[in-house]
Amino acid sequence: MKYAELRAMAHAYFQAQLDASIERRSAIGPLTAEERQDAERSLEIHELPNSDFWQLLGRENAEKELARFGAGTGIELGQQGSRIPVILDEIRKAKVSMIKAGLEYNQSLDHYVFTTPQSASLEAKARDTGGVRRKTPAAPQGGDVTGSGPLLSTLFAERRAEAEKGGEWSPKLLDDYQRWTSLFIELFGDRPLLEYRKPDARAFKEALSQLPANSTKYAQTKELSTREAIEAAKTHNMATLSTSTINKALGRMQALWNWADKQLDAPVSDIFGPMKLATRGSARTEASPFSKDQLQVIFSSPLFTGCKSERLRTQPGLTDMSGTSWYWLPLLGLFTGARLNELCQLRIEDVDEDGGIQRLRFRQGDETQRIKGGKAREVPLHPELLRLGFLKYVRAKRSEGHERVFPNLTIDRSGYYSDRSSKDFSSYITKLGIKSDKTSFHSFRHNFKDACRHAGVPPDINDILLGHALPGMAGRYGDGSAPLELLYDAVARVQHAGLSLQHLRGYTQVR
Repeated sequence: MKYAELRAMAHAYFQAQLDASIERRSAIGPLTAEERQDAERSLEIHELPNSDFWQLLGRENAEKELARFGAGTGIELGQQGSRIPVILDEIRKAKVSMIKAGLEYNQSLDHYVFTTPQSASLEAKARDTGGVRRKTPAAPQGGDVTGSGPLLSTLFAERRAEAEKGGEWSPKLLDDYQRWTSLFIELFGDRPLLEYRKPDARAFKEALSQLPANSTKYAQTKELSTREAIEAAKTHNMATLSTSTINKALGRMQALWNWADKQLDAPVSDIFGPMKLATRGSARTEASPFSKDQLQVIFSSPLFTGCKSERLRTQPGLTDMSGTSWYWLPLLGLFTGARLNELCQLRIEDVDEDGGIQRLRFRQGDETQRIKGGKAREVPLHPELLRLGFLKYVRAKRSEGHERVFPNLTIDRSGYYSDRSSKDFSSYITKLGIKSDKTSFHSFRHNFKDACRHAGVPPDINDILLGHALPGMAGRYGDGSAPLELLYDAVARVQHAGLSLQHLRGYTQVR
């Protein structure tokens, strides 16, 4: 395809969108002051350098824009290869010109031009006011960039930029917002946010409930559009998104709408609330604790008693794993209830002593340390962890010059240390024959919560240890903390009934 052909296709495609926008303005009148400001703000973003603009919008939005452009022009994008950046640049430039033309037409409505009769055609009026018009096919869905306020994609780009500048979102959270916003735009078009209504949100919820889980990983769905993937899921009887994932998606969209309400002068309807699915009052619908038999299988396995090698951790042998993260993370999960990433990111300085009590400090440190909810907490070390030599292990890492408790773990592109450990643990318990769709490393957190309850630990103390927000009035007053001595008394009472760890030798320093 020649460059001139590409420009001609882009011109026709965006001319159709401009036609629809001007038709709308001719029907309802000029932009309000707020709408004009929104259009000017959208223009400012589109006038960024090409690479900066598409990076701001994100890969998924770029792919969706390309897909819409390909569908509207008939261009076979799969055959374009290295020309994709050129196509993206033409899309951006055309949108700049389209927004400018829309603003120029709107400005023309501020006065009259008497050189053309009032009854003349819309095309003639556009010529007299500087617009260039010719009859083209109807505009693709969502093309009105000068309608009722800024486009959803424009607002999301602004929210993303704000969150990145302020460090509000981790890379993983940013990807999550990007995923659900792009999915919503794919299903309902990129329209001015104020034009979406409650039925759109309900339809989104319905689509989520039918969307296959991990659709990008399976051959039946990974190359399909969302609507095609939903149909494929029905055909192949595939598992769909979990309740927690659906609720998370709805929550992300509601948060974006709430943010927009604070930015726009016009009121923004909370179309996504209340809409979340009931979880039957328990997270157990999504995850379960390990049974006492499963716990015994885990802690009696070769990883804890001696394995063939680091790679062959499920096979019995003479390799001592007590100096590795594979050994300590499950034990820490069982006796602290901490989230996997909280443990994986621990620094040497986060393991210390206060008033004779050994503790872990979970906190927001540098940019690589993240705590869910952002609230720091301290958790005393259980006597069993001390017996097994966890402090000796930490001292050994300090003497080796390491800054982190588990220096072998590396941060991933999402800003988390736990991705590899999560996959390793799931693979390990699968080989042990105890993996189910409701068991994972997170199951240790449920085991700890249950053990606290069985030991008579007050619910508020249990929540503080787990880093949960205190419910009801307790969460509204005070700082949500408790004396370390009280926390230690609670942790020391924790026992996992039916589980024996007496066979474990604990940490052995390799010389």
